[in-house]
Amino acid sequence: MRLINVLLLSLILTACGTTSKKSTPKSDIDTELEGLTNESFEWPQEKGYNTVDDFLDSSVTNEPNVLVGESVAKVSKEELESPMDVPRDIDKAMLACYRGNFNLADQIFDRIMREYRKNPIYWNQVGNCFMMKGSMRKALLYFNKARDLKSSYTPPVNNIGVIFEKNGFYQKALKSYEEAKKQSSFSLTPIFNLAQVYARFGFINEGKKLFESLVRINAKDDDALFGLAFFELASGDSARSLQIFEALSRDYRGYPEVAVNLAYALYLKGDASQARDILSDLKVTRNPELNDYIGRIKRLVN
Repeated sequence: MRLINVLLLSLILTACGTTSKKSTPKSDIDTELEGLTNESFEWPQEKGYNTVDDFLDSSVTNEPNVLVGESVAKVSKEELESPMDVPRDIDKAMLACYRGNFNLADQIFDRIMREYRKNPIYWNQVGNCFMMKGSMRKALLYFNKARDLKSSYTPPVNNIGVIFEKNGFYQKALKSYEEAKKQSSFSLTPIFNLAQVYARFGFINEGKKLFESLVRINAKDDDALFGLAFFELASGDSARSLQIFEALSRDYRGYPEVAVNLAYALYLKGDASQARDILSDLKVTRNPELNDYIGRIKRLVN
């Protein structure tokens, strides 16, 4: 539209200035129009949807992570590769978003838009970027655009669930994750998100089965292991829960939400002394619900 407007303006200026015999220097508009040909208005060949494009084509972290092929949401910014170190433009834009370099991401998205205009991957990633910026309404528009292009495309359905969950609409989030899981039984991210909602609301058997499936895929993923340990604890098998806690990395066991459940499992197995040692090192967090839970476990153990 910008170039068309420029052309129309150029025609108007020419029509109004034909009575003057004075030569005038080239304007910025004339300079901008130099070199334009019919090819300047041709759109590039569309890059169609390909399933393999949904997965990162290079490793972004050395940490074991069951979801890393589908999402880098669980990877810290420090571990992520530089956007310029990956070959595909769509991955460059995505990594720029996750690293917080939104200006670079916008530049890449603008540059490749015409090529990816009918590709749901593109619109889903733009939505992801807006979600990371905190612009949930815009993100929702782009996720729905991706779904319009391919109704069976799983990632935007999962991401709509994330928006619902972030805004406290857990029932709607649950339905979105369940729909995404049904659409693609091979997609792990909806399974992980669904399992976490199950954990929040005490769906023990359902959540346990999901985390078991994730651990079978990657037995070194701390998040998946902790989820399974939590559900084993909730189902009353503290011994099995402790076995799984032992498989967690030392640093991961230091997180408050992990440490408090480890302490509770130890207490249930009769080791109140070690449980108290763990609880004594816990600091107040920014999560009121977690602080309340830690307080209740401390009162129980002490």
